[in-house]
Order: sequence, then structure tokens, then C-alpha cells
Amino acid sequence: MSHRIAVIALIAGTARLAAAQPEPSPDPAPAAPETDDGAPDPGPNPDTEPPAPPPEPAPAPDEVVATTAAVPPITPPPPVVDDVGFRFGSYGRVLAGSDLRGGSPEPVAVVAHGPRIVEKSYLELDFAYRFATRHGHFKTVTTVAWGDRLFHYTGDFDAQPALRNFYGEAELDSGVELWAGSRMYRGDDIYLFDYWPLDDQNTVGAGAAYGKNKLRVAGHAGVNRLLNDLQYQTHKVPDPAQGSATVTQLDRQRMVASATAAYQLLQPHASNEDELAHQWGVTLKVHAELAGLPEGTRLRDDATREKLPRDWGTTIGAELGAWQLGLGAPGSGIGDKRPALRRHLNGFARWSKGLTAFDELAAATALDANLKTYPHASELVFGLSGGWDADRFNILIGALSRRFIGAGPATSDPNAGWEYALDVRPLGKLGGDFYGGADLSFQARFPRGLNPTAQVAEDAGVVQIAPMIVYSPLGPSAYDRPQIRLVYRAAHLNQGALDLYVPDDPRHARPWVHFLGVQAEWWFNSSSYR
Repeated sequence: MSHRIAVIALIAGTARLAAAQPEPSPDPAPAAPETDDGAPDPGPNPDTEPPAPPPEPAPAPDEVVATTAAVPPITPPPPVVDDVGFRFGSYGRVLAGSDLRGGSPEPVAVVAHGPRIVEKSYLELDFAYRFATRHGHFKTVTTVAWGDRLFHYTGDFDAQPALRNFYGEAELDSGVELWAGSRMYRGDDIYLFDYWPLDDQNTVGAGAAYGKNKLRVAGHAGVNRLLNDLQYQTHKVPDPAQGSATVTQLDRQRMVASATAAYQLLQPHASNEDELAHQWGVTLKVHAELAGLPEGTRLRDDATREKLPRDWGTTIGAELGAWQLGLGAPGSGIGDKRPALRRHLNGFARWSKGLTAFDELAAATALDANLKTYPHASELVFGLSGGWDADRFNILIGALSRRFIGAGPATSDPNAGWEYALDVRPLGKLGGDFYGGADLSFQARFPRGLNPTAQVAEDAGVVQIAPMIVYSPLGPSAYDRPQIRLVYRAAHLNQGALDLYVPDDPRHARPWVHFLGVQAEWWFNSSSYR
């Protein structure tokens, strides 16, 4: 009898605890107690045993119930995965090879942004830390970069780094982003030319962005400054105590501001892999920039002073892109993961006037008689970037058309005029992770001025063919990295291109330029190359 009372008490205690839970889960009814011979126990006999006490009323939901009954622990929900903590990323490319004459390889270009089949080594190391705040997240980004001063090639410990990114950014739950610091502020590029035709700024300043549904708007304001005699100059002056002192004669910061709006139309959200393989989108972006230099005074070589006036620059442009994100065939990726396939076509148009017609990291040339670029200098750019991935091949294309006019007389500026470049790189699967193909390119320039060497009107042109074998271990996409490439490049220069070298330059007599070597390129977790 005692064991039957204990069972009933245990059942009652469990019921009281379950009543205190806000959402009890259904449990199967307890099995009826059995007698020693296995038959169901009929329960207490009312003629010989007193009845069990009535169950106590269920407590209120807020009442704490003390019990010693064994209750299975409640499994907590899985933790929310958040992208917080330290992140290391990198972009890098390194080249080793020969020009088949025993010399160093070099790119061949007669346009401002030529094909990147042979390019100098470059490295970025990206350090970022992201953590949660009361209203969102905050991250810091530091990117350190090195050029092609490799110790094993120079024997000198002089590879000086540059800070390409050094900023903090707040990401609020409302969709607002705020940042301040020094950063590369850029959009989409033409990969085969390593060129950002619409929005590419190097700025020290601050900005904000807001994205909701299909629309995203962003703006920023900042400064940059180059160490040339148009923006910064120092000189020595007498100092009664020290004999001489160095003072700053000229300090002109270039003020820059930009505004961007992008609208994205995306096919309805994919609910499975088959739908993802046919998902597509269209993006329209408009962009504007304003730049300005204050007036200043610099010293000429003869110690006389020269007044530098205020100068301005404006840019307006647009981008229209169509893209598709898909998945490769099952079994073609790493493990059970299907590789990503990327297909896109982006068109760019940009018009710049004044300061913004020149590269912001290079001094303005061909100034007018008043030492200004505005309103005479201008640049008009049309660009095209595309890629198509499949399970067994991929192809990249790039096209660029540019018209540049300096602020000086057009007939005396050999850089003024139209230039064109076209590049295509198809690769096909050879087996395993190896691909074979070639990079084919053509570039030409039609200057309005005379060739400075030949003193005649000449159109420079270069044709390049570069067969290659590529090892791509992470997938079939043209944008999958890392890659290791074995490349041979043959470039042919016409007479107009050869005459861009001075007569005593040995390259002036070499219409064919070769390269044979290896290249490695990678990017991962990068804040600049997404």
C-alpha cells in the first residue's frame, strides 16, 4: 500500500510543477500500476483501505512550488550565431618570372588602365574586430599594405607599409551605418583592368549610409593631400636661436564629398537550392562627387612667390548591372557543399570636370594659364564588366572607353584624346582543380596632340595573348580564390606605341615583349575586395 501512495503523490507533485510552466508539453499518461503476477492493480479497496486524500488545487502561475520530484531538465534554445569577434583577412598577388631576355617582367600599356595580365606584387593584411552594442554593432578595420619591394629581390629591408584602411564603423539596428577614419571607399570594379570606373575614393573623413528593402543611400565628406608642390611645400628660414628652421609654406587639403543611391530588384527569395540556381537581380546606382582645393602660395625655384587659386571638380555617373547567383552541380564542390556560380554584367558611365578628371592620388597636369583645372579639364568614361560561370568553364570580359582633355591647349597635350581597351579571359576545366585558357586583349590610344618623340600624329596600339594554366582549388568560378597560374604572355607594340619610349630607351627597338612566369592571387575576409 505504501508504494501505491508514493506513486500517487509523485504524480500529484509532477502535475503541480507542470501547472507552473507557461507552455507545458504533452506527456503520455502514466501506466497503471501492476500486481506481483503482472495483472493490472485495481487500486485501493474502499472496504478495507482509507481513500487517498483529494489532490490539492493547482497553484497560481506566479506561485513558486517546492517539490522533490525528479523533473527532466528543459533544453534551452540554440544560441544565436552572431558575426562578432576578431577577423583576419587578406588580399595579395605575387609574381615571379622573366621577360625571356634575362630581365624583369613588366606590364605593357598605352592607356591609363591597361589589362592586368602582368602586374606588380602587392599585399594587404586586414585586421577587423566587431562587437555587439546596445543598439547594434561596432567594428574597427585596419588594413596594412605593401608594394613590390620584396626582400628576396632587393636585399634591402625597406618594404615600407601604407595604411589603406584605418576606421571605425557603427552598424545600428535601424539600418543606419556611421563611420569615421581613413579608408578606401569604393564600389564595383572591372577586374581585368583593376579599375573602379564609378566610385573609388581614398579619403580621411566620415560618412553615413542607410539601407531599407531595395534602396540604399550613402554619403561622405573628407579630405586627402599629396606631397607635391601643388598641395604641400616646406622650406628653410633663418632662426636666431637654431640658425635655421623648417616651416610649412603651402598646405592645401583637397576637400572631397560624395553621395550614392542604389536600387536593387531581386527575384523573390529562394526557398531551396534549385530556386537559388535561377535567382537573379538588377541594380541601378547613381553617384556624384564634389572636390575643392583652397587657394595658397608656393615658392618657385628662384625663391619668388606664386599665387595658387581656388580650384574645383565635379563628377556624376551611373551604373546598371544584372547578375545571377547560382550553385554548381552536386559533388563538384568541397565535401557536400555545392560551389557558387556568379554571373553578372555591369555597365558604367561617368563624366568628370576639373579636379575630378585626374586621379586623386596623382598631381593634376596640363593646368591652364591660371594654374587651374576647372572648367577646362574633363574626363568621360564608359565601362563594361562581365562574367559567366559554369561547372566546366568560366569567362571574364572587360571593356573601357575613355576621353580625356587637359586644362591646357589640346594640341600640346599628348595625353588628350580617346583611348580604348578590350580584354577577355576564358578558362575551361582540364581535370581536377586545373583549368586552361588564355587572356586576350587589345588597347589603343588616339591622341589629339603630337607624339612627343616622333613629333608626328601617331595612334599607339598593343595586342596581347597570354595562354595560361590555372590551379583553382575552391571552385569553378572566375572569382574563386586562391589561384596559382602558369602564364606566358606575348605583346606586340605598333610604331606609335614604340615611339612613346625615348629613342635611347632599349625598349624603343623591341616590338615584341614577352613574359613567362608564375602568379598567385588570393582574397578572403577582405574589407576592400568583397
